[in-house]
Amino acid sequence: MGVFMKMNKKGFSLIELMVSMAILAIGLLGLAGLQGTAINGNHHGNMISQATVLAQDTIEQIRNTDYDDIDTATNADLPASTTVDNFNRAILIEDVTSLTGLKRVTVTVSWRKLKQHRVVLRTIVSDEG
Repeated sequence: MGVFMKMNKKGFSLIELMVSMAILAIGLLGLAGLQGTAINGNHHGNMISQATVLAQDTIEQIRNTDYDDIDTATNADLPASTTVDNFNRAILIEDVTSLTGLKRVTVTVSWRKLKQHRVVLRTIVSDEG
C-alpha cells in the first residue's frame, strides 16, 4: 500500500492536465481576439494616413497654382469633388471677405468603412505668394 501511495504523488492526474489545458485554451482565445482588434486598428490608422497624405498633396497642388487660377469651377485640375483610390475628396475655396487677396481652402477627404470617416485640412492662400 505504501508503494501505491508513493506512485500517485508523482506527476499530474488526467483531470489536472485537462483543467490546465482548458485554462491555456481560454487564454489563447483571448489573445486571438486581441490580434483581430490590433489588425483593425492598424488598418484604420493606415486609412487616416492615406487620407491625410491625399489632402496634403491637394493643398500643395493648390499652393503651387497661380492665385487667380485657384478656383474649382474653372480649373480642371482642381475639381470640387472627385474620387481618388476609394477616397472621396472635396475642395471648397472661398474668398476671405474681411481681407482682400486671401482665399480659404478646405480639403475634405472621406471614406466609408462601417461608418463614415473623414480628414479635413484648411489653409489660407495669399495673392502675394
